[in-house]
Amino acid sequence: MNVQHGSGLAPPGVGIPGFERVLARVGIHLAARFIDKDRLTELFRAEAQRALVLAGGLTEARGRQRVLIPRAFAIEDSSRDWSVYMTLEHLVIVNTAVAAMLPRLYSGLPSSTSLCAEDAKPVPEAGPEQISDLKVAIDRYIDIVEKLGNLRAGTRQPHPWLGRLSAAQWHALATAHVGVHRRQIERIIEAL
Repeated sequence: MNVQHGSGLAPPGVGIPGFERVLARVGIHLAARFIDKDRLTELFRAEAQRALVLAGGLTEARGRQRVLIPRAFAIEDSSRDWSVYMTLEHLVIVNTAVAAMLPRLYSGLPSSTSLCAEDAKPVPEAGPEQISDLKVAIDRYIDIVEKLGNLRAGTRQPHPWLGRLSAAQWHALATAHVGVHRRQIERIIEAL
């Protein structure tokens, strides 16, 4: 495994271990197939709200404090030393990109939006503004999803680790992704 200079962490983009990719891919495909869009949206909203409540209970100094946590399922190694605010900024970046992608995929058009791990990394200076930024990103994401019909229709867009995903699969992934990083926030706060 490549290691970032001086940090002992793998560089961005290395991803998650192969068996976790397989489990994530299967889970995303099953969720998109068997959980309806509205239920996934409810889960997405609930996980995002939990993350916001956790972050909102911190002082600015604690929210900015970077903490090295043990690697957990679906957390890329290079993401283990983030602050709570950095984690929120990552969610803003990813959910904004997925929200831009969904209408095009739903319409059967290729998306000009692509996601790569390096572009989704937050800046160490991320601050409390990420709380309001995430609220806006979540509201926009949900508004877009609610306006779309059957997300299983349309075309697919590649994910760097999970292959080509439909709009329904991207929505299931976004829901799981918020949950993964909500758990990351909990671990960061426990370690503060």
